[in-house]
Amino acid sequence: MLFNSKLAYFAAIASLALAQEQSAIAPEDSHVVKLSQDSFEEFLKENELFLAEFFAPWCGHCKTLAPHYVEAAKTLHEEYEIPIAQIDCTENQELCMEQGIRGYPTLKVFKKNGELVSDYQGQRSKDAIVQFMVKQSLPAVSEFTDLESFNEFLTKQKDNVIISQYFAGEDSKQLNETFYNVAENLRDEYVFVNYLGDDEVKSHNISVLTPSQDPIAFDSEVSEDASLKESSEALSDFIAVESKPYFGEIDGSTYELYMNADIPLAYFFYQSEDEREQYLPLFNKLGKEYRGKLNFAGLDASKYGKHAENLNLQEQFPLFAIHELESNLKFGPEQIPAEEFTEETVVELKESAIEEFVEKYLNKELTPITKSEEIPEVQESNVIKVVGKTHDEIRFDENKDVLIKYYAPWCGHCKKMAPLYETLADIYALDDEAKEKITIGKIDGTLNDVFGIEITGYPTLALYPAGDLSKEPIIYQGKRTLESFLDFIKENGAHGIDGAQILADNTPVEEEEVEEEIEEEVPEQDEL
Repeated sequence: MLFNSKLAYFAAIASLALAQEQSAIAPEDSHVVKLSQDSFEEFLKENELFLAEFFAPWCGHCKTLAPHYVEAAKTLHEEYEIPIAQIDCTENQELCMEQGIRGYPTLKVFKKNGELVSDYQGQRSKDAIVQFMVKQSLPAVSEFTDLESFNEFLTKQKDNVIISQYFAGEDSKQLNETFYNVAENLRDEYVFVNYLGDDEVKSHNISVLTPSQDPIAFDSEVSEDASLKESSEALSDFIAVESKPYFGEIDGSTYELYMNADIPLAYFFYQSEDEREQYLPLFNKLGKEYRGKLNFAGLDASKYGKHAENLNLQEQFPLFAIHELESNLKFGPEQIPAEEFTEETVVELKESAIEEFVEKYLNKELTPITKSEEIPEVQESNVIKVVGKTHDEIRFDENKDVLIKYYAPWCGHCKKMAPLYETLADIYALDDEAKEKITIGKIDGTLNDVFGIEITGYPTLALYPAGDLSKEPIIYQGKRTLESFLDFIKENGAHGIDGAQILADNTPVEEEEVEEEIEEEVPEQDEL
């Protein structure tokens, strides 16, 4: 999936433009502590927890980070007494080398006076840094016996997703163990609290508290004979679903949470905050109704509108689409021409169309949108041109062994291999039996969607044996020589056609000359 890199790319372009006007060095009057080779060890001994930025003054990304870092330092100092530091690697090269710094900026979290050191992988914004460091300052589970303190803590965590447990005593020993086990694994994503008081507030054991929704209780009973792993998986799955808002927002800070979910994602591209608010009641209703079946989230078209192309849709907003992340299937409804209606009527019509579309999708009544070149009327060579619309039909031909080359026009290794691949197809075309039992094809991976195979680089060669529709494609990993290709098809194809014998019987090409030009000891690919 390309959305991950595209989101980062668009965000980077916007931020780098501003970075040129900023300084990477925090102002002297800020709460960012400047550390050097001489002061670092002493600071480490004095602080149980702190965040350090390793930077270079000329670094554009460091300049972009600077104002967010300064604001985070102020909040963390004044409200939580958590220090933030900065190390200039152009002046402290030895220290940066000791810390394994390979790029700028690198943010590292130091805990237990340096016994635990980890890279900060979150968003480089003030709120994200503050939330992350506050979580690091807490135990995996914060425990309270006083209701007032408990409620005060919840209020302070209003922007976080909270997983709360209300007193799990001896009668809930297994659930209690499960809760603490899950908390250790998910502490960086959520805030876990346990209220141990005797008040009547405890109407259930575990619940998910989100900033915009009512608490949702974990009602699933963990059987007495369930293992800790089984019960932890059940609670983790529950949290993964219920921690998301009915209608969320996809940006850099939430992207991974949605991409790693095991359920399809329904996107709504909006053009303004007012437009988002117009549709909010509809998506909240749908998000609640189809909880656990679809995640609904908004996407700011002014920033991420180009992602519509990845969904095989035109950039005509507002836009709604559903993406099955695992299979990469994409679904989009008809767009209603706005000029024919008043604004209120358009919204009403589109809401009706969206509801109908979601219902049809869940009833499996929709056909996915497949990016595809047009089906060629005439094949120009013995290498069959495969397109998105014909990919499954050709590869699942019950009567033929099908070898398909997945390539990109810009791929140097693909261009180098092309003459040899044409020769391979020409050999099988010389024999009547081989023509009936073998297909040699190619497909441009940049212009056509393909399913059932993961393409990690170009060229990728995959063999689909005749009559075996249940197996995964057999990926070719040998040398790129004519002899190796012929052996691969003979040994792995269902028909066992001996291409080398066909070549020997007909000798239509100068095999040795071709091989000498093309042979590579180790197959290489151009990465996506």
